[in-house]
Amino acid sequence: MAMTPLERKAALRAAVTLRELTMAEAAAELGVSYNHLTLVISGERVGSARLEEAISALIGRPVAEVFGRTARPSRKKR
Repeated sequence: MAMTPLERKAALRAAVTLRELTMAEAAAELGVSYNHLTLVISGERVGSARLEEAISALIGRPVAEVFGRTARPSRKKR
């Protein structure tokens, strides 16, 4: 079963805190803005496959459990 947006936010905040980072620093490490990260976590925006995989790895759970869908294939770089 997929995490709710509130559970995703709490899990990410806990993972970030354990690494002694702020949410803004975590967003920078993930290569996105803090605003975009919060929109993806809250479900208001769909993140890229790369971002969803990175968030899931940071939380330590599979993409399907965090976002409720299987990982989408990443786009090939040109």
